[in-house]
Amino acid sequence: MDVDGPQPLATVEVLRTTLDAMSEGLVVQEESGAIVFWNPSAERILGLTGEQLSKRTSLDPRWRCVRANGTPLPGEEHPTMVTLRSGTAQAGVLMGVYRPSGDLVWINVSSRLLPRAEGKPRAVLATFRDITRERDALTELRRREALLHATIDSLPAGLFVSEHGFGRVLRFNAPLLEVLALGAIEMPLRQGRLAASELYQHLAGLVVNVELWNEFEQTCRRLGHGATIEREFRLTDGRTLRCAVRPIIDDSNTRIGLLHGIEDVTPRVRADEERHSLERRSQEVQRLESLGVLAGGIAHDFNNLLTSIIGSAELAAMSAADGSALARQMERILQASSRAAMLCQQMLSYAGSNISAVRRIHLSDTVREALANLGPTPDARVKLERQLASELPALLADPSAVVQVAQNLVRNALESFGPEGGVVQVATRVERFDASAFAQAAFAPSMPGGDYLVLEIADTGCGIEPKVLARIFDPFFSTKFTGSGLGLSAVIGIVRKHKGALFVESAVGKGTRVRVVLPVAPSPKVP
Repeated sequence: MDVDGPQPLATVEVLRTTLDAMSEGLVVQEESGAIVFWNPSAERILGLTGEQLSKRTSLDPRWRCVRANGTPLPGEEHPTMVTLRSGTAQAGVLMGVYRPSGDLVWINVSSRLLPRAEGKPRAVLATFRDITRERDALTELRRREALLHATIDSLPAGLFVSEHGFGRVLRFNAPLLEVLALGAIEMPLRQGRLAASELYQHLAGLVVNVELWNEFEQTCRRLGHGATIEREFRLTDGRTLRCAVRPIIDDSNTRIGLLHGIEDVTPRVRADEERHSLERRSQEVQRLESLGVLAGGIAHDFNNLLTSIIGSAELAAMSAADGSALARQMERILQASSRAAMLCQQMLSYAGSNISAVRRIHLSDTVREALANLGPTPDARVKLERQLASELPALLADPSAVVQVAQNLVRNALESFGPEGGVVQVATRVERFDASAFAQAAFAPSMPGGDYLVLEIADTGCGIEPKVLARIFDPFFSTKFTGSGLGLSAVIGIVRKHKGALFVESAVGKGTRVRVVLPVAPSPKVP
């Protein structure tokens, strides 16, 4: 390289040593664009020898340069050419240069005009720094950050990070906006102007138990190192949210923020509730079946004893003189035995052992017959209303058992009124049920969704207390002084034997509604 004009030797050597020691590349291009000076770092960064650099212009087709976005960068747009053409210095221009080996090197270029002596042509000085590793590291960092964002956004839970505990929300993921209906505070959140305390205040307006939520917030504010707190909250719209908070600790063991997680766990909660309901129903079915087996066995044995007692009492009565003490005693024995036989029949109904004459019947006709044989209502202030559908699909059942169910339920409803009286409605219809609806039944085996026949008895009587409602179908349980406690037990035994379900709804002071749900008879086979 040449230095024009006489210079003190020491000055030239210092300048040469300084330029050679620079880690940045340096080139000087004359007004034509030809390179007339360069330092060793320029050769190293560009992958060219001094011979290859000498007199090469920016317009030389051997240059292959690209912009920051990867598109080709023509020679006339190189920073040095822009400076030569406009006289304006360029600073921090990012461009890529392909070396002869094919490697792409990224450089940060600055250029400016050099002062010139009178009569001398203009020249431009360009310095550039190899930032390939920095760019690759930044690209990798951005790739990882994009991957992290994509991963966080794919999580089912809404997440956000707040600074200094409940300070400004620094970052959040997309599911947070889906889980929470933010309304007016969504825009401040997106703009980074929302504090975690404001977000928690918004949530306090969504939960059912505000006191429990406020307690949760205070606990979060006092959260220590390494601690995590989780709670579930029911919202006013019926959903359930699981909220979890843990501190963010830096390398100096200082809490610098909080990580908040909010997940909609409504499907899981509902699935758990349904599972518990199925377990409860299964246990109830097993309990009733066990009691039915026990009651059936006792009833059969007791019925055999009654047959012997009644036969002997009848023979003794026949041999006793009319009006004698023996005749009166035998009459009392026969009356008591008759009542005992009726109890045996009810126990057998509960066990489902006396279901025999199963055939295709019309539900409304059978219920109409049951009501006709029931007799007048015991109180004129109680009105019995009928809404019996005329066109119904057939029911495969024992008609006498269906009559017993209707009469037992109606009698029970008629006895629920006080002096003010009321209304008992008896209705039949076809109703469509989802399989999930049977989870709310007082008794139901595993039943698919579909159309079912329904016998409904609803009254406006005194209603049933919850603690009593749970036991009304238990055998020998009764709230009546003279009741046997087998009337409703027989109902559930008959319903169970016919593979049906039983729904009971009651409110104290408002009345009770009982629905007997029975499967529709399959279509008869065509011979």
